[in-house]
Amino acid sequence: MPSLPKFLHRTLVVSPMKLAERAFLLRGWRPSQPQLFILGLPRSGTTLVYQYIVHRLKVAYFTNGVGAFPKSPCLVTWWEHTRRGEYHSDFKSSYGHALGASAPHEAGSVWARWFGYDDYIRREDLSDRDVEELRATVNCVQRIYGGMPFVNKNVKHLLRLDALQKVFPSAAFLVVHRELPDVALSVLRARSANGGDPQRWWSVKPPDYDEIKGLPPHRQVALQLPALEQRLDKDLQTVPTGRVLHVDYRDFCQNPDGLIESLRTFWGEVPFRHPPVAHFDITVNQPRTSEEQELTALLAGPGLCSR
Repeated sequence: MPSLPKFLHRTLVVSPMKLAERAFLLRGWRPSQPQLFILGLPRSGTTLVYQYIVHRLKVAYFTNGVGAFPKSPCLVTWWEHTRRGEYHSDFKSSYGHALGASAPHEAGSVWARWFGYDDYIRREDLSDRDVEELRATVNCVQRIYGGMPFVNKNVKHLLRLDALQKVFPSAAFLVVHRELPDVALSVLRARSANGGDPQRWWSVKPPDYDEIKGLPPHRQVALQLPALEQRLDKDLQTVPTGRVLHVDYRDFCQNPDGLIESLRTFWGEVPFRHPPVAHFDITVNQPRTSEEQELTALLAGPGLCSR
């Protein structure tokens, strides 16, 4: 059978999804629970933290299914929530991506509808309509999950913290910390693992990207991560102290439920989804090449500022 013409496909398939999504948003949901955004440098352990929170607690979140249909997050969430069982994680992932339709997803294409992909976004960059639409979308997803707290990890949220506060004034921010050399070596190796080209930029671009993009890859990474860290630290100063939580990667791996206890103290008695995990293996990266040795030396010494 011949495939449908593009205009007919849009009419029969896309338009009903769009109409259904609008119908969800028109209800004007107002959740009783806030939102939690997981922040941290790329390769700092944020994905594992995200997986564990969603595995352990009955929270609202964006799934891989939502990531596949970014223009219909409410519709897809409703369909998955009513037709699939509870998410159960194997805690495996590949550079931020976990398998399974109901696995937690960064949902980059969903957030990009309002924030774009790479730019630093401030609260004044968002229109009132942007704020209303984004807030309604997340509120709707929370309502589908029974009014539970909403949790999302997206590595580019550290460039959106100011704007996120405008959209979600009661949101909390969980910052994951990991030893910078571990993070840097993993980021450098990710360049080869994702596409096989170490010269190609990978992950979040810092404010001074244009100034460092012509440097050798290991020097780019040595400047990328501290610049992102400084940007995040500066923006966190604008968040009320009580709404910023911190977790160390090693501490989390040794006692994952310590974080869960902190979150339940913050939120209240959020129901459990699955039993706890005793611990996770701690990954430690060591330099393997002369380039990696130079990278760790740059992070440790005054040469970091020399371009």
